[in-house]
Amino acid sequence: MKIRQATPADNQALLELSRRSPMAAQLVVNNDRTPDYFYIDELLGEKSLILVAEEAGRIIGTVAVVFRNVFYRNEQIPIAYIGGIKIENPAQNRLLAFRLMKYVMDFLMDTPVKFGLILVIGANRAMEALLSGRAGIPQFDLVSRYQDRNLILMPGRGLSGRYQIRSARTDDLGVMASLYRQFYSDYELKPDWSEQYLAGLYRQKDFFLENTYLAFQQDSLVAALSLWDQTQFKNTVISHYGGKYAILKKILSPLRLVPEAGQALSEMVIRHLAFREGSDTAARDLIRLVMANHRRKYRFIRCAFPLGSEPARILGKFLGLSISVNFYTVFRPGDPERESMVDHLRQSPVWEDLSLH
Repeated sequence: MKIRQATPADNQALLELSRRSPMAAQLVVNNDRTPDYFYIDELLGEKSLILVAEEAGRIIGTVAVVFRNVFYRNEQIPIAYIGGIKIENPAQNRLLAFRLMKYVMDFLMDTPVKFGLILVIGANRAMEALLSGRAGIPQFDLVSRYQDRNLILMPGRGLSGRYQIRSARTDDLGVMASLYRQFYSDYELKPDWSEQYLAGLYRQKDFFLENTYLAFQQDSLVAALSLWDQTQFKNTVISHYGGKYAILKKILSPLRLVPEAGQALSEMVIRHLAFREGSDTAARDLIRLVMANHRRKYRFIRCAFPLGSEPARILGKFLGLSISVNFYTVFRPGDPERESMVDHLRQSPVWEDLSLH
């Protein structure tokens, strides 16, 4: 077996491996990246690298590393996202995940990144073992938790009528950037919320200004919500309902709200939700508006934010299905700043664009 960098010629093999190897959990979820496996990783940072484990000409495992620059305590630092770990027949290839992660850790030692990060869905014993500091792999630290929710699009309450709401335009990017900078000011690992950064986001596939909704009060922007239809490059497929999710699936089946195992969710994704202090009602109005506008075409609106954050608190009031996502960091062995940085990250909301996961 050898580990090498993936090339575009591996695209189909990686798509097939991803379908065969969803992450194990009570709710087994797979992100189908058809038609381009590489595209999601390109969106996750400035530079991406996908590694594959190949045996007898067949790809049996993969992991991705994405480099990005983020702000920590208002200073820009380089970090690396580690994700997309897929192992064929994990019961038969128990050591392959460790070999891939060890390869990644050794590779990162020769880069300027301050630390790596990884996201894990819910309670995943296999991943917890991988991150526990075995087989020459440094121990990962749990620093943040997120709630990933699929809001069920059902008729609900009307709007408050207190705000003027419309779709965003190009000339709104400046005030949107100002709102995002204020709203996410306490977040760590955030991007540069500049007008230029936002303009770059709206050049990404199918992320349109007309699907971003703005709420104004007396000509002042007080809330913004951006939606993304990702069906042309990423679809969420529930491969298996287990535990409490199997019970919930049975209850909801007569309403045809959730798909059968193996079918994609019909969903839009909330990418950003930001609002001024005291403008919770405006945020709720935007959520109710997009639910009403899109419930004929979609079954769900997906959203994910740090547990305990203002968006999570507001979105938690709406009916939906939830799973937890854990955020871990890993530092070089002996890094003297590890303890202080981990402690600080645990006490701060941590930004991650979970619409891409």
